[in-house]
Amino acid sequence: MIVVEILVWGLVAGLVSTAAMAVLYANPWVARVQSHHRRTVDTGQSAPPAPRRFAAHFLGTQLEAYIMTIGYAWLHPLLPMNGLLGAMALAVFFTALRVCAPVWALWMQGNCSSGYLAVEVAGGLLGSVVTVLSLYVLM
Repeated sequence: MIVVEILVWGLVAGLVSTAAMAVLYANPWVARVQSHHRRTVDTGQSAPPAPRRFAAHFLGTQLEAYIMTIGYAWLHPLLPMNGLLGAMALAVFFTALRVCAPVWALWMQGNCSSGYLAVEVAGGLLGSVVTVLSLYVLM
């Protein structure tokens, strides 16, 4: 039974997270930062078609959501902090796991603006908080 619950909770949390990311990346400032980054970091490869790109992002978000759902279901009851405070502590932990290495790697490459790195950190934080809050409400 818990497997079915994890599948449902992860699906819902992933859908909510995808919606939050769509709102973030539709922001004009973020879109401008992303566009500038794409122009300055030309890989010489053409981007895949939009439907394929969206599908890849959605599947990646779902994978992250399922991993966070399993982690949340396992770790939240073990925390000394109950309720929303414990959930937010897990959100911070998940954000650190999800953001530190990729942002560090981008920063070390030296070809990313501070605005682009800020967008990546904000996206990781928003995605983790929205996912964990969705799980908090669902569980």
